[in-house]
Amino acid sequence: MISRPMFLTAVLLATAFAPPVVAQVTGPSLTVAADSSARQLIRLRDGSTVLGRITQSWGDSARVELLSGTLIVRRTDVRSVRLVAATSIHNGVYWPEDPNATRLFFGPTARMLKKGEGYVANHWLFFMDGYGGITDRVTLGGGMSLFPTDNFLKDNAYFLSPKVGITQGDRLNTAVGVWIGGAPFNDEVEGDFTFGIAYGVATWGGPDASFTLGGGYGFAEGKMARNPMVMAGATKRLSRRLAFVTENWVFPNVEDHPLVSAGLRTIGESLSWDFGLVTVMGTGNGTVLFPWFGASWKF
Repeated sequence: MISRPMFLTAVLLATAFAPPVVAQVTGPSLTVAADSSARQLIRLRDGSTVLGRITQSWGDSARVELLSGTLIVRRTDVRSVRLVAATSIHNGVYWPEDPNATRLFFGPTARMLKKGEGYVANHWLFFMDGYGGITDRVTLGGGMSLFPTDNFLKDNAYFLSPKVGITQGDRLNTAVGVWIGGAPFNDEVEGDFTFGIAYGVATWGGPDASFTLGGGYGFAEGKMARNPMVMAGATKRLSRRLAFVTENWVFPNVEDHPLVSAGLRTIGESLSWDFGLVTVMGTGNGTVLFPWFGASWKF
């Protein structure tokens, strides 16, 4: 049997020679930006943000070079660090990217979601949709109407909308896709009642100003339209939190009555709001304006 003095001696020796316990440092990696022109957006856990460049990193701390000097940050105080494009810096101020850059008010641009990105959106309160980036060049979306009827599933329409990026560059993007809808739960609809549009679209420009031109053929009940519909739209950044948006359509057989819309988009880090006016031109009954409302949350 081991005596008590010998046991206490063994415990003391084991404690004395045991490796020190080091607290694990948690938080994002504070990686030095090798490119001197690069800028990093550092979000702190207190909700504030720092725009600068990490020039030195050691242990759980890093030195950040700012326009006004330097700052030491600790990793435990940092929520996230990411590189920001030079086009997002205006006079030393970071402008958040448009979280809804893949569409105008409703119609698509040729820009794509990155793999793992997604968003949900609501239009006019009664239409909901969502999209996700399967890869950097493949996006899949879907949605439904939200009319509050006695038989909700039966009386609403549903749709799917895949989109594939063809050319993806800094100034030119092209894509093709299809928007296909139907009312699968409505037993009063006879046969295969589906409708939609197969389209192609191109977007020219950067994040602060762009022009989009698209066109496609509508279809319904298995029949394709003989003539295409055409869409033209544009966006123009007005300030850090505001952009101008216009989206306009010309439909076959009613070319003299284009659908015209224009309005504003408020831009947040992940949330955007669209407010605009829509009208049909050339009706001969004066200009009747309809309000447009939309909201989008990107994740």
